[in-house]
Parts: sequence; structure tokens; C-alpha cells
Amino acid sequence: MNKLVSVVIVSFNVRGFLESLINSLRRSLEGIESEIVVVDNSSDDDTVEFLKKNFQDVKLIENHLNLGFGKANNQGVEASSGEYLLLINPDAVVGENTIREMLAFSKEHPDAGATSCKVLNADGTLQKTCRRGFPTPWVAFTKISGLSAVFPRTRLFGRYNLTYLNPEEDHEVDAIGGSFMFIPRHVFEEVSGFDEDYFMYGEDIDLCYKIKRAGYKVYYTPSTSAIHFKGESTRRSNINQTYEFYRAMSVFVEKRYGMNTLLSRLLRLAILLNRQMRSAVLWLGKVWPMVVDFVVIMIAMFVGEFVRTHKIYAIPSYGKPYFYIAPAIAFVLFGSSVGVYGENKFSFRLSLLTAFLTFLLFSSLTFFFKEFAFSRLIVLIASAMMFVILPGWRLLYQLRTSVGTSRHPFFGRKTLVVGMDERSVQLIKKIRSKVSMGYDIVGIVSEGGTSEQRLLGIKVVGNLAELPRLIRERKIDDVIFASGKVSYSQVLQAVGSVKDPSVSFKLVPDTMDVIIGKTYVDGLADIPFVDIDYHLNRTRNVKAKRALDILFALTGLALLWPSLMSGRDNALRRVYRKLPKVLTGKMSTVGRSEYYMQGSDELFGKMGVTGVVQLNRGQSLSTEEVEKLYIYYARNQSVWLDLEIIAKSFLQLFS
Repeated sequence: MNKLVSVVIVSFNVRGFLESLINSLRRSLEGIESEIVVVDNSSDDDTVEFLKKNFQDVKLIENHLNLGFGKANNQGVEASSGEYLLLINPDAVVGENTIREMLAFSKEHPDAGATSCKVLNADGTLQKTCRRGFPTPWVAFTKISGLSAVFPRTRLFGRYNLTYLNPEEDHEVDAIGGSFMFIPRHVFEEVSGFDEDYFMYGEDIDLCYKIKRAGYKVYYTPSTSAIHFKGESTRRSNINQTYEFYRAMSVFVEKRYGMNTLLSRLLRLAILLNRQMRSAVLWLGKVWPMVVDFVVIMIAMFVGEFVRTHKIYAIPSYGKPYFYIAPAIAFVLFGSSVGVYGENKFSFRLSLLTAFLTFLLFSSLTFFFKEFAFSRLIVLIASAMMFVILPGWRLLYQLRTSVGTSRHPFFGRKTLVVGMDERSVQLIKKIRSKVSMGYDIVGIVSEGGTSEQRLLGIKVVGNLAELPRLIRERKIDDVIFASGKVSYSQVLQAVGSVKDPSVSFKLVPDTMDVIIGKTYVDGLADIPFVDIDYHLNRTRNVKAKRALDILFALTGLALLWPSLMSGRDNALRRVYRKLPKVLTGKMSTVGRSEYYMQGSDELFGKMGVTGVVQLNRGQSLSTEEVEKLYIYYARNQSVWLDLEIIAKSFLQLFS
């Protein structure tokens, strides 16, 4: 029996996203004669097995090769029977009313050959590609030259993404994006579907071009919306997105305007320039640390010379190459040999080792060659600077790039969890068990009315209607929708009301295996801790940790004594009382919590002034959660991790 609506999804390595999409489609298709067809383009993430197990009502087509977007969609349409087709990307989510709104719009506009709704990014902003102009010579020029980005609100320059149009109004447009296309079947068949000469990108514009040429109109309507976690399939492949974009545009121009036009030549030039720029960026990414080190060493030698002689260029002319070039070259050569300029280019330890080898070489030369004997103090001064600056800038770079990012274990992104049901409880427990995910849950958002409750020790800070204000006031980075009581329409409304590119909205599918967001998928599946290599008990880690304890205790005893003299029982006073135990080795700066006594010194170290569990003391941790935190710390302990925990603890102390 023919259906009213057939949904066709082309999938490639997006299992977590696909689950959320199908669940949202099921709600949106309730009461409508419909079918869902998934064409899998040879995924290697168990998508096929997952669909067969969990979505047996979905019609599945398995391809053993990645046939591309257009060809796979044509396969899906051929296997379907719906009067209307919804072609949608797998990394999207629709609302409960989306399908009905699209059906109503199509019936009100019988001339509609293709329609897109308001497609949102995961941060609530409008996805520009959901409505576009054809790449005419002028439009393509404004896109390639960047004029469309500089003057987006003008009709003259903003025609590629139609950025001059009001996104809250219906519009007839040239083309819509392939992430969401609602098309009457007879129109799709009349224009012979997608042109299979396109692999990815461009086929949607080409289809819209054929639809308009056949006498139909292409529409954009904001009457309903969808979220598209853009480009997830491409990120999980080795496809050069920029190159494929320009190649697709070039194919379109050659098909529609001719191969020898000025625009076609311009696009081929753009592809060539893109390749060269990509190679240049990769090359610069490899050499810039080397350039920084080279400049730092030359400056260090210059400073050493000035401090030693109180003059500029006081070194004899025969010694200038030795002082200003040779040490820098030696550092680069030593660094290359130990791996400083490979994957470990930001390694504090390796850069310190390289600085030591460079110092050893040149300090030795000043003793063996008397003509350079006058330079011993200069070498010492310059080497002291090298020992500080060369590892130091790497440490600062790591801290700068890690603080506030979602992958940092303790300086994590401020996160709100939406929901107070059992799913929300499970999510919070799973996040706590995987510390490295870097979510710092600062509050719970209830589904309905306000409440002064807590969930697993985390305060309920407001309700769903207050979400925009909560995000703004608390400077939230991530919002995770966990509750099964929140509808997809509520999610879309909440996302659309924020429109902040710095905020990422995320969903948790029913299986609770992943958290899906705009840039990645976080796995939530339990990890068996078998045959763990505990860094905490390594000899070098034990010695480094003891050195940090002594330094911390001595510094604290010197700086915090006013808290002892004040007589008030405050947090600093309590810290001060523990410092003598740290100094004598009975306690550690970072270690187990006195409030949670699980574990032993042999496995998880000594009691600590602070630690991973102490950072979460305000939350109701279960015995299992505490043990997983201890295991995480024991497995990953290092001086730098201890410094991060200490810094976070002090931030909590004064917040």
C-alpha cells in the first residue's frame, strides 16, 4: 500500500545521531501513513547491526561502497512508495509537528516542487545552507572572494546564502539544502531525481535547478524547524570538505553554464588555490614551534650578552655565528631527534630535556675551546632563560587550549542537564564515571515548575522556560537534554531561543550510549577497568609528587599563616592545619578524601588536602562513583594533573 510520506535517510558512520533522528521522526509521523528508509553507505560503526536490532520496522538498504549522497538517495526513493518524500540527513532532529507542518505547507502551495523548513545549527543559529541562491558568475564570485561574508545583509553581495532575507518569513528561493528537502514524489520523478555525477555537495542545488526549470517553485518556510548537527558524516571520513565543495560547484557550473566560461575557469583556480593553502597550513602547523624556539634562543643569547657586557654586540665578530645561530640550530636538531617537533611538540618534559642537551653541548665547548672562554657566563644566563621560556610557552599553550574546552578533565565546560527523571540520573552517573569527558555539571534544569530540589547533590537552578536566562547568567557552555519527558518540539524551541554560537546543545538517545553534539559524539558506554597501568605508583611519579608536596607545604605555611592567626575556623585555616602532615609525608597535596575512605594507600595514594573526589564533594557520590574517580586519578596521575586539581580547588575555595 502506498504511503503518504516516505522519509529517506542516507547514513555513513553516524549511528548515535541516527538513533535520535529516527526516534524524533517516529513522534513526528504519528497518525500519518508513512515509512522510513535508511540507505547505509558502507558504515564501519555497526550502524547496520544497530538498525537491525533496534529498528526492525525501518526499511534498510546496505551498500558495500560509499556511493555518495545523490546516488544513495535515489536508491532510497526507488525503494519507497510515499506521495511525499522527506530527504533528511542522519545527523538531524525534527519536532513533533514538523511533518504535519510540511504537509500543510505543500497542500497550500501546489506549485511547490521542494520545500525546506527552518534548519538550526546545534547552537540555535540559522543554518545558512538551508536556503541558497544559484552560483551564477556574480554569486560565485562574491562567495569565493569573501564579499558575501563581509556584506551579508545586502542583496548585491548576500545572494549565495540569501542572508539579506528575513529568516522568520516564508520565501521563494533558488535552492534549499540537502539536509532537509520535502518534495512531492511526482516532481522528484519528473526531473529524474539527483544527478549522480555529484559525490557530495552540489547535488541539492542541481536538483533545485532542475525543479525550477520544470516550472515548479522552491520554498523556505520557518513555520517549523529542525536541528542539523552539520557535517558529522564528513568529519568521520577522510574527505576534504572544502575541496569537494568547490569541485561540486565547478561541476554545476560546467553542466549549467558550459566548461569554457570565465566562471568555470575561476572555480578551477579556486580549487587549486585551496589545495595550496591547505598544504601551506599543514606545513605552518609543523614548523611554527620550531620558529618560536629559534627566535627565543637568539633573544636569550642577546640578553645574556647584554647582561654580561652591558653592551650591545660586544661579542667578537668570529663568535657571533657561534652565539646567535649555533645554539638555535643545535636545539632544533636535538629537539627533532627526541620528538619535540612531531606529535610531542608541546611536551614540557621533552623541551626541558632538549634545553639541557643544548646547554651541556655549549657549556662544554666554552671549556674545550679557549677562544670562547669569555662566553661561559653568557651561556649560563641564556641557558637559564631557555630552561624557563622554552618549556614555559608550551605549558602556557596547553593550559590556554585546555581551559574551557569540553575535552579537559577538570577545567571542564560549564554544563546544564535538562531533566529530573531516571534518564537524567543515569546520565549524570555515567558522566561522573567518565571524568575525562570534561563536563562540569553546574545545575539541573527541571522540565516544568521551579523547585529548590537537588538531584544527586546537584542544585535545580530553574525550569525549561528559564533556559535562555540561565545560560546567559551562568555563562553555560553545554546544555544536555536528557529527560524523556521533554518533547523534541520543546528542544527545538529552546535551541531556537538562544542563538549563541558559544553554546552547544546536545541530546542523549534512548540507549544512553552517547551524547550527540555539534562537533562530536561522546561515548557513555561503561569501560571495563582491566589491566590498568597506574601512573600514581610509578617511581618517577612518586618522586615528582613528593617534590610537589614539599613545595606546596612550604609555600602554604609561609603564605597562609595569617589565616591561623585570625582565629576563625575558615577553609584556609583548615587547609593550613593539614600542611604539616603534607610536609612530613603523612598526607599529600592531592589524594583521597577523608569523607570517602574507600581504597588504600597502595592503590589510590595518601589522604589529600584536595583531590578528584573533593572537587565533587557537594554532589551525592555513590561508592561506585568514588571508586571510579580514584581509578581515573591513579591511572592518569601526573604533576600537571595535580596542578590542575589544585588550581580548580582554589577557584572553588574563593567562588
